[in-house]
Amino acid sequence: MQVDAKDILYMLAKEFDLKREDTSKRLVLQKTIYLLQAYGLKLGYGFSWYRYGPYSQDLVQDAYEVLHSAKDTYQRRVGSLSFSTSCKRRFDKFKKICGDTLKDPAQLELIASVDFARTTWYPKAEVNEGTFISCFISERKKYLYDGKKIDKTMVQNALEVVKKLRTPAN
Repeated sequence: MQVDAKDILYMLAKEFDLKREDTSKRLVLQKTIYLLQAYGLKLGYGFSWYRYGPYSQDLVQDAYEVLHSAKDTYQRRVGSLSFSTSCKRRFDKFKKICGDTLKDPAQLELIASVDFARTTWYPKAEVNEGTFISCFISERKKYLYDGKKIDKTMVQNALEVVKKLRTPAN
């Protein structure tokens, strides 16, 4: 059997308990996949800026198919497959870096948004990096999914997570 990106998406959904039943769960799915790609997993989803930060329409469509309309098909296709030991170790490091934020839509939104701003609009920002990105975030996003107002400290904390995720050979 040849494994494709949708099979991997199904397996990742199981590994990270990703769902799509409501807006909060879809946001967690989008941002987790975005951050996994930032961490080095090559799934091929392109992301653009949207209301809650980085967003992939292709991921929306694939997740609907894999986790809803053809869920039984993917369950059968992928049922006996598992990730390699080295891949599982990388996932464990990813989970350790992200911590409890993997279940918090607002925190995932902030971390993914900061990463997107940093890599897309400010790729060369080094001096006062947090200031540049804080300005961008405060212009584009004043509040997170849960209604919490974003401040500079929150952006700095998100930047620390982003730097750990983007460090080669994690």
